[in-house]
Amino acid sequence: MKNLVIFKLASDENSQQEILQKYAENGILATFITPLVFAFKNLKEWGAVLQGEKENFLGIIFTSPRSVEASLEALSHGNSLHSSWHTAHNYCVGPTTSQLVSSKLGLQCQGEDSGNAEVLSAYILEDMASKGFTKGTFLFPCGNLKLGILERKLQEGGFFVQPFEIYETICNPELEDDFEKNFPKEAEYLLFYSPSCVAFSLPILRKRRENVEKLKFIAIGPSTKKSIEDAGIEVFRACEKPTLEHVLKELS
Repeated sequence: MKNLVIFKLASDENSQQEILQKYAENGILATFITPLVFAFKNLKEWGAVLQGEKENFLGIIFTSPRSVEASLEALSHGNSLHSSWHTAHNYCVGPTTSQLVSSKLGLQCQGEDSGNAEVLSAYILEDMASKGFTKGTFLFPCGNLKLGILERKLQEGGFFVQPFEIYETICNPELEDDFEKNFPKEAEYLLFYSPSCVAFSLPILRKRRENVEKLKFIAIGPSTKKSIEDAGIEVFRACEKPTLEHVLKELS
């Protein structure tokens, strides 16, 4: 079996077990390492935005499950999303985020097939043009490590993106212990889900392994690929989209 280590923000235990089982069914022994943890912030202010009329905003752009989870928390204690957001032009990256937005917030989003912010930006510009929009402002609930790609690309197309920081991503304080307990000696492939996963994990990895470059690095998306290359490491594969199917395709 191929031996894969996945560097990713922790999901619930059941989801992780399902993912590990699917990898095993495809001849891959996978292990999770959790480089990141996160904390919500500014939820009172964000909740007030969601409970109020959308006013002049075109819609909301969700780029991570965390942004949806933070939004749900901001609407706790019986507060509800204003009806005007249901008719807004809302967008998201990836099927996981889209499913959460639909099931938790009751919103329908477009763009779920886009695998990263750059692809989503192009989709939004094309979709807005087809609807006759040439300018306007989107709300962007985000974390402290956003890369600015979405804002820059949409601004180039005539649209403004207003970030709203609602969660903070930091290095897992138990990351070294996680490596000690879970990192397999037989590791062949390393799969990274974000630039911050690379930044937090690579120093520990280099401290533990002399020949890190002999491992095969796989990136989810172009930003993560660039962060690996900037660290002086060759990228073995880059996945087009952040799905298990796309990872399996690159490992086949």
